[in-house]
This record gives sequence, structure tokens and C-alpha cells, in this order.
Amino acid sequence: MALTSVEILEMPLDESSGAMPWYSHIVDWVELEISGLSDTQLDFHDPSPDKEWMWWSCRRQVSHIAWDALIFPKRRAGHLLWPDGNVPEPINWTEHQMGPNNKWDRFLDSDLFWEIPDLLDKLKLGVSWLTRLVEEQTTESLRSEMRTVRGTEFWKYVITTLPRGASADPEDDSSITYNLEGSLWMVFYEMLSHVRSIQRLKIHQGLTPSVNLPRVGYLRLPHYWGETNENGPGMKRL
Repeated sequence: MALTSVEILEMPLDESSGAMPWYSHIVDWVELEISGLSDTQLDFHDPSPDKEWMWWSCRRQVSHIAWDALIFPKRRAGHLLWPDGNVPEPINWTEHQMGPNNKWDRFLDSDLFWEIPDLLDKLKLGVSWLTRLVEEQTTESLRSEMRTVRGTEFWKYVITTLPRGASADPEDDSSITYNLEGSLWMVFYEMLSHVRSIQRLKIHQGLTPSVNLPRVGYLRLPHYWGETNENGPGMKRL
């Protein structure tokens, strides 16, 4: 199994450690940040074109984090989690997968999963899958799972926070090659960045964040910590 503990918050420079994230932090941080918020505070957002970080409310941020936690392990490592092909169906996968049949844009079905307890249940389930991956797979196994995809402006930007595990393809600038070790860190940083978005939405409403988040991974970049309110690189394909 890969090394993981509550103290591990960032991919170490020393690749020999094989350290992986403690995904339960995400659940703890989300629960602390949304505790006591009213529906008005949970649903506050601003759809202005130049305020991308405010497009999704705190509730929608939680829904997206839960979506990430479920979709990523199923799509990227389902063959490792369920080698017999017996994949559980806590959500309608077809409607939630990115692609032409996607009914929900990177968040959970809001008709079924709107209330915070329901969203947290799905988040905890996804985190349990991510935890299984790092507890059951060896570092060598994670590094052997390679994939090359057509990149986006966003991915090209955020992989600069990884010391290894993801890089632009040297033979094709429009492609990104990554292994499962790198992408497991990316999904941790992705979820963390949306916890930070919840904090920023609270601050905008005159509320105080509940957690002193570690500034690691994507949060080292100005667009995701909040040093700038300018829109960051988007999901346009390279």
C-alpha cells in the first residue's frame, strides 16, 4: 500500500516516499466550513461573466466536490476498485460523466441531491473509494497506470504544482500524460481548491472561514487562493 497519513498535505519532492493524500481531510474541512450556514448563505452566488469563482454557490461547490470524489475513482481507477466489473451505482453514471450525454455540469443531480446531508453522504462515499485506492495499491502500481489525454488550459496550468506524475507530452503540446499517482494528487488539490472557494464566498458575505487551510497544490496559484479575482485558465481544449 502507498504511504498516507493525516500529516501528508502535499506531494513530496522526494519520490521515494510514495506519499499520498489523506482524503478524509476534505470531508472534515467541508463540514466545518458549511456548518451553521443558512440556505441564503449556502445559495449565494454571482453569475457575472467576469466572476467565475462566484458562479457556483457554497452548496454547488459541495455538490461539485462530491461529484469529483465519485466520478474520478470510477472513471480513472474503476478497474482497480471493482476488478469483477460490479461497479456500484450511487448516481446515474451516464448523466454525470463528462461528455455528450452529460446532463449535469460537473455537479450532482440537483433534483435528487440538493440537501447538504445528501451531498455529504455522496462525498463521504467517494472519499472512501479514494482512500481504498491509496490503501490497497502500491506506489509502483499507481505509477504504472499511465494515460495520455488531450489537455485543457486549466490542466496545463495546474500541473505546474506537481513535482512529477503529470506533464505536457513532449511530442504533442496539446496532450498531457499523467500517471495515477499524479492524478490522485490532482483530485485532492481540485477538491481542496473548491473548499477554498467556499471560504471566499463566505468572506464575500462577511463571514469568517472556519479552517486554516494549508496553502498547497492548486492553492499556491493566485487564481485559486484568491490573490486575484480574475478568471483563471478555462477548460478549453489545447
